[in-house]
Amino acid sequence: MDINAARQHLRVLGGKRIFFGHQSVGFDVMRGVRALAEEAGAAEAPRFVEGDATPASAGSWFAHGRIGRNGHPDEKCDAFTETVHRLAHDSLDIALMKFCYADIGPSTDPGEVFDRYARTIDSLRRAFPRTRIIAATIPYTIITPRWKRTLKRILGRNDTSIAANLRRSAFNAHVVRTYGAGPLFDIARVESTHPDGTRECSVAGGDTAYGLDGRYTTDGGHLNPDGSRRAAMELLRALAEAAAHE
Repeated sequence: MDINAARQHLRVLGGKRIFFGHQSVGFDVMRGVRALAEEAGAAEAPRFVEGDATPASAGSWFAHGRIGRNGHPDEKCDAFTETVHRLAHDSLDIALMKFCYADIGPSTDPGEVFDRYARTIDSLRRAFPRTRIIAATIPYTIITPRWKRTLKRILGRNDTSIAANLRRSAFNAHVVRTYGAGPLFDIARVESTHPDGTRECSVAGGDTAYGLDGRYTTDGGHLNPDGSRRAAMELLRALAEAAAHE
């Protein structure tokens, strides 16, 4: 991993005020950001603020914390909107929110979730043109290996890993198609890309379900230190791109 690139991204973000709304995978990503910041020794990096604390007006900061509840994407959109409205009056430079894999399951309508997400992003961009509101894809879970799916089927158990990741992949396709031309935190691409550059995926009914590379996770959904650092590099890249084009 190129620590020099991380150092450069953090320097670009120095002096900026950033808010990142998320849930548990977001904390995994931010652990990676802190690890990269410590390793890079970027003194110009913004101050990290976690939780519900309101950042101080003076100086730069990178605030992040939970928004809404998993499984309630509407609630997350509302919470993100409320926070941006509060912080934008304190010269907020960049803001983004990320759904969790738990927000889209095997029976979720990805188009409906995307429509709600897009309305949130677009309305905030109109309301606060001086704040860069950037989009993010949704994380994946691992795809259960074929032999385990076969065993579950024999035992009469249903495996939903492909069905759920198909829905997440559809949501992410909407996000990339709509917001891919601008700064985009594409955590889904990072999670599903193997170290050799190929993608973790499975084809079902002619559609491709991307999934989380098992080498990047502790439990099939959350990120281990390697996964955290990879996702953190992608987040810093997207934020630095947004900061460079303010």
